[in-house]
This record gives sequence, C-alpha cells and structure tokens, in this order.
Amino acid sequence: MKKVLISLACALLMLTSTVVRSQTFTNYNDSLSGLANNYVCGGVAIDGNNNKWFGTATGVSKFDDVTWTTYTTTNGLIDNYIKCITVDTANNVWVGTMSGVSKFNGSIWTNYTTTDGLVDNDVSYIYADKSGSVWFATSYGLSQFDGSSWSSYTTTDGLSSDVIKYISEDAAGNIWICTELGGYSKFDLTNFTNFTIATMDSLASDITFAVAVDASFTQWVGTWSGISKINSSGVWVDNIRYSDGVYNNFIRDLKIGTDGDLWVACFADYNGDGGISRYNGTTWASWSTPEGLADKQVIRLALDNFDNVWVATGNGVSKMSASYSIGDVKDQSTLQISPNPASDVVCVKTEVAADIIRILDMKGQLLIEKIPASNQETISIDELSAGLYVLQCVFNDHVSSIKLVVK
Repeated sequence: MKKVLISLACALLMLTSTVVRSQTFTNYNDSLSGLANNYVCGGVAIDGNNNKWFGTATGVSKFDDVTWTTYTTTNGLIDNYIKCITVDTANNVWVGTMSGVSKFNGSIWTNYTTTDGLVDNDVSYIYADKSGSVWFATSYGLSQFDGSSWSSYTTTDGLSSDVIKYISEDAAGNIWICTELGGYSKFDLTNFTNFTIATMDSLASDITFAVAVDASFTQWVGTWSGISKINSSGVWVDNIRYSDGVYNNFIRDLKIGTDGDLWVACFADYNGDGGISRYNGTTWASWSTPEGLADKQVIRLALDNFDNVWVATGNGVSKMSASYSIGDVKDQSTLQISPNPASDVVCVKTEVAADIIRILDMKGQLLIEKIPASNQETISIDELSAGLYVLQCVFNDHVSSIKLVVK
C-alpha cells in the first residue's frame, strides 16, 4: 500500500494549477523571543540585508531571522524609549526619541539634538529618501539632514502646520508630509503645496497620519476618518472607510508592496480596536487578533525583501507570511531536487542561487523558509510528516516550483 501511495504522489508531480496568496502569522514577544519589550512603540524597519529593526519602550531590537540583538543607552543610544525607526540608503539605522535621534552604522551610535541642527528633540517619525537625505518629523516643524548639513522647515516656509506626523516619498523624489489638523503637504524640495479640507473639501479629515503614493502617483492619505484617494492631478477621487472594507477608520500607517497592494494599519484609541487591511486594487481583506495578529494595538508596519509584512503592536511583533494555494509547476528546468521521495533531507540545485527557498503544504501554508548560500542547498525535512508538498525557489523575476514527496 505504501508503494501505491508513493507512486500516486509521484504521479501528482505532473499536475498543474494556479498560485494564490494568503497569509499566516508568526508572533514574537519578549518572553518567547529576544524582543527587548512587547510595547513596540517605535515601529519596525527593514535594512538592506533583510534584518528587522524594532523600536520598543526599552531599546532597539534587531532580528536577523535567527538571532535577536538589543541596543540600549549602555551601547550609545540617546534614549531607550523609541518613538520611530528607519534605515537609510547606506544601511544606517536611525532612531527617534524624545531626547533627539541616534544613528547606528553597524558599529557605533552617533547622537544628534537641537544643538546639531534638529528643529526639536522630540522626533515622532523619520524617513530616509532615495537621495540619501534623512527627514525628521517633530511638533515644531520638519528637519532634513543630508549627511553634512541640517535644514529645517516650518509654517513660515510654507508648511500648513508645524505638527508633523508622517513623511514619505514618491517615485519622482517629491516629499509628502502629513500633519495634525493641517492636512498634508507635497514638497518638491523648493516649494510646498498644501492639501486641506479648505482646498479640497472632500478630504476625509485634516488630521492626517500616513500617506503613500503608488506607481501611478495616486495619493492614498490615511486620516482619522478613513483613507482619501487623490489622483496624480491632485483631484479627490474617493474616501474609503470601514463600510467599504478597511478594518476601521483610524489609519496609523500605509505601505505599498512590490505587487502594488496597499497595506493599512488601523487602530482606534477610543475602543482599543485595530487590525491590518490589504487592498489589491479590487477587494479588501482584513486581519486582527482572531486571525492570529499579536495585538489589536497596531502601531506601524513594514514589508521585508520577500513581501512578508511585519507588524509592530502594543504586545509584540507579528510576521504575516505569504502562503500559497498549490499552483502551476513553473520553470521546472531551472530547479532540481533529490532525492524525491525524500525522508530526512532534500538537496536543491538551481542554475543560480535563489533568493529564498520555501516548502509549503498542499493547503499553501508556509512550513520551511530558507535563504540559500549558493545554488546548491541542503534542507532538513525531518520534521515534516509523510505526504505531498511543494518546494519553491524564489528568484528576482520568477518562481520555480516542484512537488516534493516526503516518505
């Protein structure tokens, strides 16, 4: 009977179907991992090596998918209570606190305050642009550091409000700034253009907390009353609220994935309810604690190099991993595995090294994920039960998949 089952499984290697994304959760907290503190008040950032950096109430934690490392004032950090975190184009980690900002170059921390040129020491958001400049949001205006000199901007320079909450950038290099009560602004590095209810009466709210500009230069503006969609000409298109499918109207963060999907972090202070939503251009999907999210207090989110979504919450960190329904065996000529059927290990060989190797069950749940060191990799499968699985190699421009039989 066993031979029959294995023969049947091998025959299934010839089957084809399609690939569809869904989501599974892995949660991390200070008791079960190495996170410095469960209150991840400073959010999450991803560096160029796909390391994850978390700003917590008691320091900065780094996670390389295996090992956790924590940094505090004893290591040179200016303050242990982190309000925001980002990574610049040179892979420096920037941390904002109520006492100024700290930059980590991988070896040492360097601290900056108003003495150096920062407009205010209480920094609520940091953004690193494509040119290498770093931007700092405070309640007294906006600061920019280009690596050698500081510049600051306030309402006297054209900003609609000095209370800055969020900063992002579009593909043309324009800087987008969200303010509290002053709507949002576009800065072309020379002039500010402000968007408020007074200039655009359909804007959901002048209390803006996040903005993302997609590849078509459509603006998605997160407010305290839903998301406003504005086209590339600056014309209001729609307001999207709970009734349309987003988790709730209190938008905390917005990010656009490499596939163009819009990811939304929501949290309402007044009833402590929050979650994550995704818009794929047609439909909305949402997740919260019943689906596996670590906590309803969603603070920030970030997408890593493999489009996993990392969510900073008030009670730890959630990783939302892409999983797949079983699909067409793609480009199998570039992928060889042996033995197949296998029991303890499987050897994977590709023409060039894959970015990542995954093993999925037949429901599409991600079971094993590994970054290969070369084009030949050995993967332990001794924890997998006997059955049929899919092994995928993810490359920059395609995915190669093959069915794997575990005996």
